[in-house]
Amino acid sequence: MDASVLPHPLKRIGETVTARLADGHLATVVRGAGLVMGIRIAGSAIALLSQVLLARWMGAFEYGIFAYVWVWVIILGILAPMGFGTSTLRFVPDYTINRKWRRLAGILDASWRVVAVLGAAFMAVGLLAVLAFRNEIEPYYVLPLVLAMLCVPGFALGDTLEGTARAFGWVGLAYLPAYIVRPLGIVLIGGLIYLFAGKLTGVAAVAGALAATFATLAVQRIVLSRRIARTVPKAKPYLHTKYWIGASMPLVLAEGLYLVLLNTDIVLLGYFVDPDHVGIYFATTRIVNLIVFIYFAVAALAVPKFSELHAAGDHDGLQRFVHNIIQWIFWPTLAAAAVILLGGRFALGLFGQDFNAGFPLLAVLMLGFVARASTGPIEYLLNMTGHQNITSAVYGGAAALNIGLNLVLVPQFGLMGAAAATATALIGASFCLFVIVRRRLGITAFVFGSGVRTPSISGESK
Repeated sequence: MDASVLPHPLKRIGETVTARLADGHLATVVRGAGLVMGIRIAGSAIALLSQVLLARWMGAFEYGIFAYVWVWVIILGILAPMGFGTSTLRFVPDYTINRKWRRLAGILDASWRVVAVLGAAFMAVGLLAVLAFRNEIEPYYVLPLVLAMLCVPGFALGDTLEGTARAFGWVGLAYLPAYIVRPLGIVLIGGLIYLFAGKLTGVAAVAGALAATFATLAVQRIVLSRRIARTVPKAKPYLHTKYWIGASMPLVLAEGLYLVLLNTDIVLLGYFVDPDHVGIYFATTRIVNLIVFIYFAVAALAVPKFSELHAAGDHDGLQRFVHNIIQWIFWPTLAAAAVILLGGRFALGLFGQDFNAGFPLLAVLMLGFVARASTGPIEYLLNMTGHQNITSAVYGGAAALNIGLNLVLVPQFGLMGAAAATATALIGASFCLFVIVRRRLGITAFVFGSGVRTPSISGESK
């Protein structure tokens, strides 16, 4: 239908969308984000279905054990790469545009080797910690935690391969393994165990996750290596390892502190409440994550563009791009939050009768993520423009706030206290990052603002 014959409100919406897509950078991101969003929608559906099946096969108690130890896999598996998964997003586009093939070959080689060593080191430290504190840990957590530590290197290497594929713009290869293949593998293995053994315990579920993680990693590594070989000119690797590690360390600090911010609630709940309550809270966070995929899908393609526009010195273009990206994140996130709240009781009921207790937590947790969507992926904007240190400082403060609030609120208010603590910390972090981006980059990163200021601080990292 021609825009001229549309009803007036729809015509205005159509004109706004058309105008924003006139930005070539944004159009590229939106087209790519459509694929990412498709993968994330399918992945979210598969993840939700897999968690529902696991919860029903295991019951709230055993499911809580699995949820608790899997959170540790996520935290350590994302920390272990020490920022290499993110730094490739900064360096690969730079080396590709400037045809620095030897450096490109070098960082691709170094990222795999370094992360493999780091993953093994994190695994060893984790195993030693579990063994050293086994008398302080609840007995039902010990063996699942041992298996979880074995999973860390595979998760870390998979996270690094995801970052490499994203840096090249291969979104399917980046996200299909982690968000489609691995969850399917976990639930298929769990289903087979349940079928033949008649029950599924937390230990068995973690063992299945371990097998699925390494099988997925092997396939992704083979496919990515072959695609790089066909795309990138062959060159002798030039290793600039010290420089790459120096650039990556602040990134892992920011990522690690953000992980602490998001997962403090579940980790501390494991000390204050029984596994069945942990399972209810974890199931609630899985439903809340259905709104996060919008943020994730758009940000995934936007991050390399931040680096490109900043490197080109196009400040006005960067401001327009940031503003438009936020619009594409916030409004769909707000709409998705409303829909999920309406169907929240039904979704939680799928996990089992006991899980309906998580419904009051949905609205509280969603407040934090909607606030985050209102400022867009500004932590990545800071990271890609050399301000990763201040991002780490903000997330460090927010993580400390979240820990403190959890310690105060969880003993008194249980699951609701954990949800309130996390939402408050997310809102606080979003506000601080907004102010910093405004002052350091002269960029207004808010859904209702688009002004430009002259940056008061140099673009170099302080």
